[in-house]
Amino acid sequence: MLLAGCSSGGLQQSASTTSIPPVQITSNPAAGAHGVPLGQRLAVSVAHGTLTSITVASKGGTIKGALAPAATSWASAEPLTPTTMYTVRAGVTDESGHASTRQWRFVTAGPTTLFRAMLSPGDGAVMGVGMPVVVTTNVAIPDANRAAFERLLTVSSSPAVAGAWHWFSSTELHWRPANYWPAGTKVHVAAHIDGYDAGAGAWGMKDVTVDYRIGDSHISTVDVAAHTMTVTDNGKVVKVIPVSTGRDKYPTKGGVHVVSDKSQKVIMDSATVGIPRNSPDGYYETVYWDVRISNSGEFVHAAPWSVGDQGHTNVSHGCVNVSTADAEWFYGYSQVGDVVNVLNSPVQLEPTNGIGDWQIPWAQWAD
Repeated sequence: MLLAGCSSGGLQQSASTTSIPPVQITSNPAAGAHGVPLGQRLAVSVAHGTLTSITVASKGGTIKGALAPAATSWASAEPLTPTTMYTVRAGVTDESGHASTRQWRFVTAGPTTLFRAMLSPGDGAVMGVGMPVVVTTNVAIPDANRAAFERLLTVSSSPAVAGAWHWFSSTELHWRPANYWPAGTKVHVAAHIDGYDAGAGAWGMKDVTVDYRIGDSHISTVDVAAHTMTVTDNGKVVKVIPVSTGRDKYPTKGGVHVVSDKSQKVIMDSATVGIPRNSPDGYYETVYWDVRISNSGEFVHAAPWSVGDQGHTNVSHGCVNVSTADAEWFYGYSQVGDVVNVLNSPVQLEPTNGIGDWQIPWAQWAD
């Protein structure tokens, strides 16, 4: 028997000539509703009878729900999907035991904003052992909702590695282990945001996943006082390179840096770091074999003009100067995510300067 009528959300059978009251169904959302608000769940209840079955279907499939013990109500276990027409079929039995079927439809509203979670690194990438998982959202997550949002995110790996999330802003959070990744680790990251209600009409419509792996362990140690960079590959020293780091006025920042980018050629402009080009310390120059280690202009790069100082004196504006031959070798050797640890500097890298995650102590990170 198809739906015969609807009044104030109620679905009522035609009047009977017997004294048995008709089964009355109440649906929220109501039969025929359009623009059902985001995040709502379906609730169905009956009077003067019981529910024997209920199916809620759309083009995307069926949704699960739970029938109350007395079989007089049913509630969906998940929010309704935006921009979807649902068809509900309910089997009911009246007080005399007569069975019938009712059917009705409703349509949910569309989101005003599509909620997105961007995952980095990307699919198929090979990263260094210092690279964190980065999740960036297009809608801010309030403090009160952050723990719940983290539960939508999973990081799994082979071999298994324990780690934790840390928020850098309301739209960016990172995951990393307590120590660097083991070389060769395979990593799978998933954001289960399909159906996530971010508020203010923002809604997640699709889960996102990435798979990548960690490459060889490349850890380089720059000693500002000794003027050297010691490069290791899976724990073995492969090269000790003479360097010239930042002069006293512009010291290279200390702490754990992570390679974030590589460029064979970069135009370096002192104006971008607050030094006028026409000042005594200014520069505007094409520089080769550039491995970026921070966002404040620090690179390991070729500096043929300072070869005489490399290994002896710090004369740079904060970069790690090496010879052209060593710079080309290091450029080819480096992976995004590799670690460059700077020792004996009077200033420290900020955690938000490039990939400065390892500057945050683990106890604070995981808190």
